[in-house]
Amino acid sequence: MLSVKVAEDPESALLALWPRLQALAVEPVRDEEDLVDRAAFQGVAFEAQYRVRLGGRKPDQVVPGWGEHFVALVRENARANNEREKSSTVSYRLEQKRALYAAATSASPSPPATTAATDMRPPATNTASVDRYTRRTISDVLTEFLDAREQQEGDRRADSDIEPVVRFVIELLGDPVMLDFNGEHLLKVKKALPAIPTARGFSPSERGLYFRWQWAAENGWTREKNGKAIKLKRVSETTLKGRYESGLNAFWKFAIEHWFAYGPAPNFESISKYNPPAAERDAFKPNELYKFFASPPFTGCHGVARRWSPGTAFIQDYFYWAELIEVLCGMRPSEIAQLRCRDILDLYGKLHFRYAPLSIEQQEKNRFDPQTGGTRGKSPSAFRWVTIHWLIVRLGIVERRDAIVAAFIDRKVAELGGRQKLSAEQLEAIEIEAHEQWLFPDWKVYVKNTGEIKWSHVLTKAFTYGIEKLEMDRAGLVNYSGRHTFKGFLDDLEGLSERSRLVVFGHSTKKDVSSRYGPKFISEEQSEIVQKLSSKQIWRLALILVRAKGKAECGDLKTVQAWRDDQRAQDVKLQKALAKRKEQYS
Repeated sequence: MLSVKVAEDPESALLALWPRLQALAVEPVRDEEDLVDRAAFQGVAFEAQYRVRLGGRKPDQVVPGWGEHFVALVRENARANNEREKSSTVSYRLEQKRALYAAATSASPSPPATTAATDMRPPATNTASVDRYTRRTISDVLTEFLDAREQQEGDRRADSDIEPVVRFVIELLGDPVMLDFNGEHLLKVKKALPAIPTARGFSPSERGLYFRWQWAAENGWTREKNGKAIKLKRVSETTLKGRYESGLNAFWKFAIEHWFAYGPAPNFESISKYNPPAAERDAFKPNELYKFFASPPFTGCHGVARRWSPGTAFIQDYFYWAELIEVLCGMRPSEIAQLRCRDILDLYGKLHFRYAPLSIEQQEKNRFDPQTGGTRGKSPSAFRWVTIHWLIVRLGIVERRDAIVAAFIDRKVAELGGRQKLSAEQLEAIEIEAHEQWLFPDWKVYVKNTGEIKWSHVLTKAFTYGIEKLEMDRAGLVNYSGRHTFKGFLDDLEGLSERSRLVVFGHSTKKDVSSRYGPKFISEEQSEIVQKLSSKQIWRLALILVRAKGKAECGDLKTVQAWRDDQRAQDVKLQKALAKRKEQYS
C-alpha cells in the first residue's frame, strides 16, 4: 500500500514516513535484522523524495528537516553495513579469536568479543543512549522550560515572551507528545501563525493567541465592540519572526537538549504576504524636532498631570530629561531610566554618565561583581561612559542631581537627630547612600506580573500620546527616534571613525576582525568631539530650550521640582523585583 501511495501522492507519503525517519535518524543500528529493516525503509524513503523532486519541489519544502535526517539515516546504514562486511572476513574473525584467548588469560574478565559480530551499534553507543529520549507532552516540557528560564534570567519574563506562542501550539494541536511531532503538525502550525490577529478589538480576557486565531477563522476579520465595527489586523512580520518564531526555536532547542524531542529544531518560519512588514524606526525630521521640543512639556505647560496643555509651569521631569538625553547623548531609554545620582561623574575634565553593572568601589576590585540591584544592559557593550552634551549641562542636569542628594541627606540627618549626634563615619555613609538614589525618581517603572521590569514602558506611552496630540504621528516616528537622531548627528561629524561611533553608541565592536582591535573605552578625543557636538539643528534646539529655561529663572514661568514626586520608593512591585535581583547578586 505504501508503494502505491508513493507513486500516487509522494508528498503525502513523505509526511507519512517522517515520524519513522525522525526516530531512525538518531538511533544506531542494533543488529543485522535491524539493518535489513532500515535499508528497506531507506529505499522507500528515497523513492518518495525522488518523486517529490520530479514534481518540482524539494523534500525540505514539504517536510522541513527531511534532508538532514535522511542523510543521517544513510550514513548510519552505510557504517553498519561496512561493519557487517568487515566482520565476515578471515582477518577480522582471526582478530576476534585472538581477543577471546587474550580475555581468557586476563586477570580482569571482559565481555566476550564475539558479541561484536552481531551488534551493529557504534562502539561508544550503549543501550542507555538509545533509550535516552523521554516521552513528554508539549505542556509538560513547557513547565520545565519556564522553570529553567526563571533560574537563568532571574524572573519569569519567558511566561510572557515565549509561553503564549507555545501555548498556542498546544491548543492548536491538542498537546501531543513532543517525540510524535511530525510534518503534518508543523504545516498546521505554519499555516496558523500568520493568521493570528493583533489584540486590537479583543478584551483583556480574550487576548490569548489561540482564541484570537479561532475567532478570526470562524467569524472573519471584522469584529463589533461597543457598537463599533473594528477591522482586525494580522500580526506583523516583526512579531512573527521576532517573537513567535524565535520563541518556538528557543523552546524546541531546550527540548532537544534535554531529550524531549528529536533534532534538529523544525523551521517555524511562517511569514505570508498578508502580514504587514516591520515599520522602520526613523529619526526626527528637522521640523519635527523643533515642533516636538517647542511643545508645552519643554517650554511651559499646565502642570504635571496636563503636560501637553500650554501653561506657566516649567517642569523638568523625567520626560523632559529622557527625551533630551536620547537626542543629545544617544542613550537607550531603558539605560536612562536606570541612572542613579552617582552616575554623573567627571572624566577627562568633562561630565559623563557612567552606565555600568558595577559600583564605583567595585570596579577595580572585581570587574564582574554586579552592583546592588544589578543594572541591566542590552549587551555587555551597553555598559560604557556616555559624554553629557553641553546643552544638557546648561539646562541643569547637575543641579537636579545635587538637589536630590542634598534633600536625602537633610532628611536622613533629621531622622537621626541632627548632625551633632552623628559621627564622621555615619555622615559619610549617609552621603554614599544619597548618591545611590535614582536620578529620575519621578519616572514610574512598569513591573510585569512575571517580575520583569520594563524600564521605558511609561516613557514610550507618554511619547506616543504626545505625538498624537501634536499631530506628528507617522510610521517610523517612535520614542526610539531620539537615538536615531543622535546617530544622524554623529554621521555628520568629521574625525570620528566607524569604530568610535560603535563605542560611543554602546554597540558591539566584534562585527569584524578590524573592529575587534582598539580600546573599548571612550577616549578623551572621542569624548571631546561628542561633548562639543553642534549643528544648525542643535543650535536652533538650544535656542528654544535655553529661552524657556531663562523664563523660569526670571520668574516668568513657575519652576516645579518634579524630582520630589518619588514614584519609585512606594512602588511595592518594583521594590520586590529589585530585592529579588539583589538576592541573585549577593
